[in-house]
Amino acid sequence: MRGKIIAAKSEEKKENPLHRQLKQFQNKDVNILQKDNETKEGKLLAIDNYLNVAIETSVGLEFIKGTKILYIQLLN
Repeated sequence: MRGKIIAAKSEEKKENPLHRQLKQFQNKDVNILQKDNETKEGKLLAIDNYLNVAIETSVGLEFIKGTKILYIQLLN
């Protein structure tokens, strides 16, 4: 018989505070500047901890890798 388990590991995952801030941008109009100086404007549908985004633009749904993003600007 092996030793007793003293403390059980909590199954609850803590949300990353940065991800909580990024979620505030969801369903809002944004302007995204990419490192190649290309800009995309549209409604932000999804974003993750790596800044990978899905936006709805005038031409349709577009996905942008976070490594290609210089900044995301919230539009009024």
